Amino acid sequence: MKLIMQLIIGGFVGFSIVYALMNFSEVRFSGEITVISLIIFSLILIAMSIFRYKKIKSFNLQNFSGDKEDEIEDKKYKMFADYSLFANIGFMLSILALSLSFITTQSIILTVTSIFLIVITYFLIQYMMHLMKYVYPERKFPNTSEAKNAQNILNYADDGEKHVILDGLYKSHSLLNFSLIAAITLSTIYSLTREDPQTFSIILMTMVLLVVNSKYLFVIRNK
Repeated sequence: MKLIMQLIIGGFVGFSIVYALMNFSEVRFSGEITVISLIIFSLILIAMSIFRYKKIKSFNLQNFSGDKEDEIEDKKYKMFADYSLFANIGFMLSILALSLSFITTQSIILTVTSIFLIVITYFLIQYMMHLMKYVYPERKFPNTSEAKNAQNILNYADDGEKHVILDGLYKSHSLLNFSLIAAITLSTIYSLTREDPQTFSIILMTMVLLVVNSKYLFVIRNK
């Protein structure tokens, strides 16, 4: 987990440095460097996801017993969590690469590559439920269509898993609120120092904040 966090932080710092250079150099050139960096990072995450997928399948084909079985089960769970994390980050970075490619480079090659990565990471995310069957082969899980309903997921989870899921969702909800407010604040400050105010982005983030919190409160109210 420590290695994963170092990788994510390192990628974020690297991207921030490259993005900062865009303000001090020719936009098209620095934009291409940024998009290429995002594509490379996405490819690394895809490769790491596929590696964990193959590793989980290989564990599932072997027989273990005693303490070794418990150790392997723990490894499979952590590898699945890593797979999910890498696939989702790769998907988001690919979308960012596509957006920056449209805005700064207008490069057909970079645009097509970004779209290709979006498709790959999307399928990796969709494959997560199927992969769960290798992590817990003895358990029954909802199919892809059923998994789109949060209630179905909770019905298949035991009490401990429900606690983890709900705790993670609540913390994610709180972090989303904080992040959007921070993003709105920073965008406002940025707009005050530039000739191109980020009015649309500020309004859009505010609308997202409104929709997310309204949905959350309506769900609680109607229970």
